[in-house]
Amino acid sequence: MKRELAFQLLQSILPDPPWNEDRLRQTLADLRVLAEHKYNKYEMYQPARLFFENLYLFLLRFKEEHRSTALEFVCRDLTFISRDEFQQLANILYYDRIRQKQLDLASKNSGIPRHRVSRLVDSPEFQRIQRASLYVALSDGARIDYFRRQNLEINNEQVLAAYYVANEKVLDMRRDLRKALSDPEAKFECLFLLDDFFGSGKTLLREAVLVTVDVANVEVPKALEGKLSFDEDKRQLSWNYSGPVGDKERSALDALASSPELRTAVDKIKESCLKRETILKGALQKMADTKLLDSVRDDASVYLAPLMATEYGIDRLTPLLSRLKPPLNALAIIPAAVVPNKLRVLPGAGPVAELSELYYDPKIGDEHTSDVTFGYDGCGLPVVLHHNTPNNSLYFLWARKWGSPLFARYERHGRESQH
Repeated sequence: MKRELAFQLLQSILPDPPWNEDRLRQTLADLRVLAEHKYNKYEMYQPARLFFENLYLFLLRFKEEHRSTALEFVCRDLTFISRDEFQQLANILYYDRIRQKQLDLASKNSGIPRHRVSRLVDSPEFQRIQRASLYVALSDGARIDYFRRQNLEINNEQVLAAYYVANEKVLDMRRDLRKALSDPEAKFECLFLLDDFFGSGKTLLREAVLVTVDVANVEVPKALEGKLSFDEDKRQLSWNYSGPVGDKERSALDALASSPELRTAVDKIKESCLKRETILKGALQKMADTKLLDSVRDDASVYLAPLMATEYGIDRLTPLLSRLKPPLNALAIIPAAVVPNKLRVLPGAGPVAELSELYYDPKIGDEHTSDVTFGYDGCGLPVVLHHNTPNNSLYFLWARKWGSPLFARYERHGRESQH
């Protein structure tokens, strides 16, 4: 959008005061720099609709008295991670996180002081740890191709693009490892699980309550979407645990109990939530059930290594990790960058939080996400990633159902929101 046209359009919809001509021109000049270097490169933008076009339509979606708050949020609080920045994070992840953990282990195994880095790098212990490290992508956004190209000392037989590969591939990798180390019993001694970003971390690991019920079908009410699901084949109700059942959820569950079988199941869900009798679900639990770990030592050092993670997600995941089978139960999280809790927009936190509640439409949530007034799982993030916006972020940044999001989110599988 041409500079003067952008100014005229935004001037026509922003209140004056506070947006007098000088302030608006300075704000647009600042945003223009960000647009040219970052925002216009958002990969989900449609042709001929870049940042300023979307900003105008985004602000138009709010009432005039709320547009200043919305624009100030974009100028002050928005965190946009570009492709170049993600590539820089890949370097940080390897050299400042992964390599440092390998040096720590080499120092422990060799007795060489940790500060004697040159000696450590040349030591047989470090060479062994480097070769006996396995790198596994947890998602197709893990940038493992870039990660591999930037770190040429990593052998192709140390990298898996997914954790659910065929057993034959895993056995081939272990045979190559044994040959490289001249050790017929060798297994991988370090496991690095790579990912691009996690917000809540629930895709990786979450708690659920499973209850078998002898009914052919259960119609999950709108009020319980995102919390309760029914597997018709297994005749099983699955409840996404987040603590004891609240009053609103309790009422919806009680309304669902239309038969003795469903009443028993509902009571079991409430009791299990109260006692925290849960099972684990998610990518890390699925990995624990694969043959992949047969080629990893039970006492291996295991690290979840995302390019970026939230402090909230790390805090939520950490207490659950000890419930996984070895060696995943000793997993440590080593992100290249962390989104701190202080950046989150939460209920009662100020004008932006008020906007989130005021303009929310219940149709934005679905059976997978439930209520996303403050993003999925209430994360309240002001974060946009260059390739797509996390649904952990505030909905008016990404939700196409809302009308005119600033950085619309698209799903490969057709749904609008999931993470």
